[in-house]
Amino acid sequence: MKHLLKTVAVPVATMLLALTSEVQASYFKDDLSWGFNPALWQARSGHNGSPFGCTFTPAMITPASHGITLALNAGQCAELQSKNFYGFGKVQGALRTGNTKGTVSSIFTYTSWWDAPGRAWQEIDIEFLPTLGNVVHTNVIYQAVNGPYQSWEQDIDLTQYGLNVQQNLLTIGFDWNANQIRWFVYDAQGQEQTIRTLYKDNGDGHLAANEIPAHAWPVDLTRIMLNHWHGDNSEQGHYFPGQYDQQSGWAYYDFIEYIQH
Repeated sequence: MKHLLKTVAVPVATMLLALTSEVQASYFKDDLSWGFNPALWQARSGHNGSPFGCTFTPAMITPASHGITLALNAGQCAELQSKNFYGFGKVQGALRTGNTKGTVSSIFTYTSWWDAPGRAWQEIDIEFLPTLGNVVHTNVIYQAVNGPYQSWEQDIDLTQYGLNVQQNLLTIGFDWNANQIRWFVYDAQGQEQTIRTLYKDNGDGHLAANEIPAHAWPVDLTRIMLNHWHGDNSEQGHYFPGQYDQQSGWAYYDFIEYIQH
């Protein structure tokens, strides 16, 4: 589902720092025990604008002995951004979400012109919206500076894999390379199951339903992001992530891992 830019403008000094430190990082696994690793992550402060209905607030991130909870209430929500940038590889994690309608819990990659002047917005998404039920919303987003917004979305029912993200700790991820993005889950038997695959256009003159045009394929180094937020009940907010009724919510994350290709 179409939604708006996930990161607001940052001060020029911050952007220049990002540019000078944008070097491809290698493998990490953060088990999030007693909180996130501050060498890997920064807690976000700020607001994205509509359809986001809340301000990202570090205090909404709560540590526990085996993971972290990203909480939200009417007006406040939570986001973690990786300090480093990552290239082609496997991004995976384990999470469980509440059932507060009008909210989103996510694991995704994100980079855009805020990281490098002239860079296109490139994003690969794993998102859970209680409004949609027991499904995972997968998406790839591309937008050149001043260009049209493009997205390739698909909702996948988790019930067929014996899973419920509101009842079970769900291990999920995507494997991203120069020609393919493959989303996967570990099913109720602990077996990895491919749930969706997108391919870079092979140049045969026909764009298949599971292909992305070559110009829109995500190629730049990117941040890894986690967030939990609610909509603002605008027209766009009703479309994504749905009607929000001022209730609190939570999303629990057990680990996040990146495996470089």
